[in-house]
Amino acid sequence: MRFAGALALAVSLAAQNPQYNVQSRLVLVPVTVADAEGRPVDGLAASDFLILDNGRPQTAVVDSFTTGVAPLALVVAVQSSGISAAALAKVRRIGAMIQPLVTGESGCAALVAFAERVDWRQDCTDDNDTLARAFLRLRPEGERRARMLDAVSESIERLRARPNVRRVVLVISESRDHGSQTRLESVVMAAQAAGVTIYAAPFSAFKTALTAKPSDFVPPPLPKGTPPPSHASNPIPPLQDRMDILGGIAELARLGKTNTTHALASATGGAAFPFAGQKGLEDAIQKLGVELHTQYLLSFTPQTPAPGYHRLEVRLRRPGDFRLRARPAYWAAQEPR
Repeated sequence: MRFAGALALAVSLAAQNPQYNVQSRLVLVPVTVADAEGRPVDGLAASDFLILDNGRPQTAVVDSFTTGVAPLALVVAVQSSGISAAALAKVRRIGAMIQPLVTGESGCAALVAFAERVDWRQDCTDDNDTLARAFLRLRPEGERRARMLDAVSESIERLRARPNVRRVVLVISESRDHGSQTRLESVVMAAQAAGVTIYAAPFSAFKTALTAKPSDFVPPPLPKGTPPPSHASNPIPPLQDRMDILGGIAELARLGKTNTTHALASATGGAAFPFAGQKGLEDAIQKLGVELHTQYLLSFTPQTPAPGYHRLEVRLRRPGDFRLRARPAYWAAQEPR
């Protein structure tokens, strides 16, 4: 696993916040294991894993989808600013895929949109039709701001309130935040503390606009029996937002800044599945479902608990060319006096 950048950020945060108040008595570590060709590896047992907490081996219990794991609680956070109109046309079509491919009947999914503000469209539900209708109601807003970090921060807090679940956030957006008040390091700390894994399906607003059909910029009528969005929106973005040549240039200018989606995924054990077209987004949802359904869930109680930042490392004891991905850290609270 290569998370040097995320680990460096977390180590820096640990030095700044040695008393970060989080309860982490039982540590849950979802682990993705693939072979050299990227295919999931099944049939592994606890004896096949070595998990290190600050370099010290731990005794872990291992569960998988076949042996039984906690249900999934998923929040899908979607960028809804006007510049993302072409991408939204694709996102509206994947609502009905979430339950069958990702959460399953025992899990739930929520939907939040973010642009100038964070707008919760659907609380966590196991009703596939309800979720699909919420996706169909997504409409672009006029502004170009996209408060990704604010939306992810709120998603983490809502997931934290749901016990006995595997907590996952999927961010469908441009790769960089635009205008959040929440800092990246605060979101990383909160996600590691709450055991939330963040995945991303990033897109380029410039590329999706160039490859979009004209009809993609005209949202379809709202489904019968569904209320309109709770905020005013621009149904047809202006021409400069459709092609947004200036936005494409600005995107190139921003390459020197932090890739927000990559940082969030790397720091929490998730992954990014970029897309440009409809099939690419559908493939991203399918890949997310396969990964979550083939993960191993390691759990352990730290043998030498200590408050603050804990570096995690997961290895396989058996020989072979394997690729492992897991969250690189967690936060533990100081014991009450």
